[in-house]
Amino acid sequence: MKKLLLSLVTLVLVASPIADRSARSEQRATRALQAVPSDLPGWMYNKQRNHIYRKRGVYNDAIYNVESLAKDLNAVAVGHAFAYEDLVTGKEKGLETETFEKIQWVLKNPPRFMPDEANISPTFGRKYGVLEQVFDWAHVFHAQTVDVLASTKLTEAEKEAEIDRLYKFYVTKVPYAITGLPMNMGYLDGQPYSKAFRQKYPKVNGLFWGYHWLQGSMYDLLYGKTLDEQRKAYEKVGRQYHEKELYRVDRPFMPMFAELSPRFAERFPYIANTFDNLHMLHDMVNDIIASDWMTEKQKEEQITRATWLVMAANHRGMEPGKNYGGDGLHDHRFMAGTPGMGLMPEGVGHEGHNHGDSGNPETEPATGHEGHNHGDSGNPETKPATGHEGHNHGDSGNPETKPATGHEGHNHGDSGNPETKPATGHEGHNHGDSGEKR
Repeated sequence: MKKLLLSLVTLVLVASPIADRSARSEQRATRALQAVPSDLPGWMYNKQRNHIYRKRGVYNDAIYNVESLAKDLNAVAVGHAFAYEDLVTGKEKGLETETFEKIQWVLKNPPRFMPDEANISPTFGRKYGVLEQVFDWAHVFHAQTVDVLASTKLTEAEKEAEIDRLYKFYVTKVPYAITGLPMNMGYLDGQPYSKAFRQKYPKVNGLFWGYHWLQGSMYDLLYGKTLDEQRKAYEKVGRQYHEKELYRVDRPFMPMFAELSPRFAERFPYIANTFDNLHMLHDMVNDIIASDWMTEKQKEEQITRATWLVMAANHRGMEPGKNYGGDGLHDHRFMAGTPGMGLMPEGVGHEGHNHGDSGNPETEPATGHEGHNHGDSGNPETKPATGHEGHNHGDSGNPETKPATGHEGHNHGDSGNPETKPATGHEGHNHGDSGEKR
C-alpha cells in the first residue's frame, strides 16, 4: 500500500509541471489573434518574385565615398537574410549559436557590394512573397537616400529636393510603400505574439536592433556634412556600432530614428516614420515566426495582417497628429515636438541621446500638429488627401494622388526613370553612367 501511495505521489509531482506547461501552452494558443481583413487588395497576396529598381541619379552608389559605412550596410543585408532563412528552414534551434556566429563572420568580413537578399533567403521569399517585396522596396529607398547624402555632386539644397523626389518615387511607383505617418508603437508592440523573438533569441535580436541603430544614426552623420566630416564621424560611430551596439541585449525597445538623427527627422518626419514603421514590421514578423504556439497557417495569416497594418494604403487620407479612434491602429499622434516619432509604448524610456535644442523629444504625446513648423522645406502632411498619405511636398516631391495597384505603376519616363536591368551592385541595380564617379 505504501508503495502504491508513493507511486501516486511521484506521478502527481511529475505530472504537475507537465500539466502546467500544457495549460500554459493551451492558454497561449487561445490568445485572441486578430483576423486578417477580408478586403485586402490583391497585391497583398502576391508571391511572385519581383525586383523593383531604383531611381536613376548621378548620386547612385555615392555611399561608397564613405566605404566603411557602405560595407557595414552590405553586411546588415546578409545578416537579416541569414537569420530569416534559418528561421523558416528548421534551423531556429541554432539561431543563437551557429547562425549568430555565421552572421558575426559577415559583420567582420563585409561584402564589397550590396547583396540581393532574395538570393540569400529564397525560402523566406517564396513563403512570404509580398513581405519580402515590402522589405526590398524600403531597403532601396534607404540606400538611395544615403547615396544622396554622401554625394559630392549635389549641393545641400539639391540633396534636400532630391530626397523629396525619392520619397515621391517610393510612395507612388508600386503599392508596397510603408506609411510615413507616425504609428502608435505601443499598439504595434502589444499584439498577442509581441516580444517573443527578443525573449527567445536575445543575441540575434540584439544584432537586429544594432543594425537599426546604425541605419538611424547614419542620417545625421551624413546630413549637411562634407565628405571629410562624414568619414571622420563614421570612424567613431563605426567603432561604437561594432564594439557596443551590435551586442546590446538590454534595450527595452528598438532604437527610434528621431532619437538617433533628430536633425534629419525634423526636416523629413515622414521618412523618419517610414523607417521606424519598417523596423517595427521587422520586429512583428520576428515575433510571429518565433511564436511556437501558433500554427503555420496562423503565422502566415498574422504576417499578412502585420504587413497590412503598416502599409501606406491602409492609412490613406489620414493626418499626423490625429487619433482616428479604434484599437490604436490609426492613432497617428506623435511624441511632443517630434512629428517624426510615433507614440512610444508605456513605460519605455528613450535612448538618452542629446538632441540639443532642435530635436529633443519630450515624453508626452502630441494631440495635434505641434512641432510641424517646417516651412516649405519640411513638407509635413497638413491636410487629408485622396492619394498616398497626403504628403504635400511642393513641386519637388508631391506624390501622385492615386495608389499603384501593381507593377503597372512603373512609369519609367523622364519623371521616374528607374533602371530596367539587374547588375552586381546595390540591390542588383545597373550602375552605368548614372552613378557617382569618384
